[in-house]
Amino acid sequence: MAVDRLGDNKRVIVVLDANTLIYMAEGLMPPSLIDNVLDTGYRMVTLGEVVGELRRLRDKRGKTGKLASKALELMERLEINIISPISDASADDAIEAKALELKRRGYRVIVATSDRELRRRLKRHGIPTLYYRESRGAPELEWLPI
Repeated sequence: MAVDRLGDNKRVIVVLDANTLIYMAEGLMPPSLIDNVLDTGYRMVTLGEVVGELRRLRDKRGKTGKLASKALELMERLEINIISPISDASADDAIEAKALELKRRGYRVIVATSDRELRRRLKRHGIPTLYYRESRGAPELEWLPI
């Protein structure tokens, strides 16, 4: 799906990282909890690099592989749009670049990731993050300028 087809830029775009999709597949961070935290209309999207990461994890044995497989199925069921093709970039670098691009184009962007380093990088750019806080057992929004 092209970025131009995301809809109007009044809506919040939530860019999902692989770890968030896995939390969602585990049932730890269902969309209903995201609804409660954001309390606004939003559209969930992800990147080709994230899909590639989940596919690589799916090929592993054990719990990680099963959760990655469930995350990929969940993406289809929830109709989560993939807004960029798979590239050689790391998923984190691709998410940071796409979030900056969307912000420059006037979209209100939140990145859903539990990766502390990525959250720190995004905060430097003024992009809020949504992450699963294990101590509370719930998603939490960090830095909300939108």
